[in-house]
Amino acid sequence: MNRGTAKIGRRRFLKFLACVPAFAALGSVGLAKAETQRYGKLVDTRRCIGCKRCMSACKRWNNLEVERDEMITDRETDLTANNWVVVNLLIDSKNRNRKTYEHWACQHCIQPACAGVCPVKAITKLSNGPVVINEKRCIGCRYCFQACPYKVPRFDFEKRVTRKCHLCYNRTPLLNYMKPACVAACPVGALRFDYKHEIIKEAKRRIQQRGGSSYIMGLTEAGGTDMLTILPTRPQDLNMVVAPQKIVNKNLDKIRISASGVMGASVLAGLMHLYAALTREGTKGDHDQSDKKET
Repeated sequence: MNRGTAKIGRRRFLKFLACVPAFAALGSVGLAKAETQRYGKLVDTRRCIGCKRCMSACKRWNNLEVERDEMITDRETDLTANNWVVVNLLIDSKNRNRKTYEHWACQHCIQPACAGVCPVKAITKLSNGPVVINEKRCIGCRYCFQACPYKVPRFDFEKRVTRKCHLCYNRTPLLNYMKPACVAACPVGALRFDYKHEIIKEAKRRIQQRGGSSYIMGLTEAGGTDMLTILPTRPQDLNMVVAPQKIVNKNLDKIRISASGVMGASVLAGLMHLYAALTREGTKGDHDQSDKKET
């Protein structure tokens, strides 16, 4: 190879190296654009007054049964297949005089464990944020409840499917923007819905205005969620569910299915062994009776 060819080869290689950062920048721009198209929900417990209008609005929009006792202020309620959003009064374990109203629903994890363990792919993380259950596909195995770090999905014993908040994805198409029913019903601005990056900015802005003593739940929990909650203190101080800071293992279904398979095989082997033993004893008894008759 002559010197001219070598120079051309080096020039092309150097030009390629010069273009690599540009390609990387274009790729990051694409990722950033995808990130800005995802929505987020903000819950500000400092503003919540416990009126529970968010609960009633959720029920109206999703045609869920309304029970009068659930709407009584300060009455503790739990998530069910008929309650996708609940509001409860929490007391700080380190300061009993500090009380906080908590708006609780699906946290819409960025990488949801529930979707990873669903054996029939009935749970999907939409590109714009919501984690949605396709009830027509759901087989009611309840793996999603076991895998969820917040124990949110609840089983409907009448319909035999698992149900939860879907962030009103059917109200918020990209071409016809509307707030989720709970957000639209909040009279004090304790709930906000916007693009995820704007929600993060707003959460940090509100904390700075209050002196920076609050805690934002959802930035790192379970690998990050599209629902952020401003708390006056850490979740464990309020006796809330504390999720791990890392992404929950999405292959739990394989481990669980394998374990159940081994257990099933063990039980079957044990039953076969017991049957064989009983059969041997029965055969032995018949032989003994035959021997007695012959004698």
